[in-house]
Amino acid sequence: MFRNLRLYLRLIGVQVRSQAQYRLSFMVDLLQTALGSMMGFLSLVLVMQKFGNVAGWTIWELAFLYGTVEFSFGIMDMVFSGFDPGNFGRQVRLGRLDQILLRPVSVSLQVMGSEFLLRRFGRILQGLFIFIL
Repeated sequence: MFRNLRLYLRLIGVQVRSQAQYRLSFMVDLLQTALGSMMGFLSLVLVMQKFGNVAGWTIWELAFLYGTVEFSFGIMDMVFSGFDPGNFGRQVRLGRLDQILLRPVSVSLQVMGSEFLLRRFGRILQGLFIFIL
């Protein structure tokens, strides 16, 4: 188990270093993800200002729910993005899944470590901010 965890952390480390190599691109991507997610919440706030409450839900209850969903989905999307249909389907189409199947390491570990989108951290921070608010 510790061997697999250590290997997963090494695969993630490679992904993080490759994404952080171009700092400006990384920061713009992170900011874009956070702002895109924030626009969804701001539109919800505007609707709630117009109507006051929706089916008895206040803005603070919706903010709690929205923050919880964004935070947890952001973590899930960052960690398990290797299983995303676009990434996993591309690996199957290009024949890379055959390479993964031949290695003496867990297939799920390799797929999880193949894609780690650090830009999802913006969504996690935004969700955490709204949750704390």
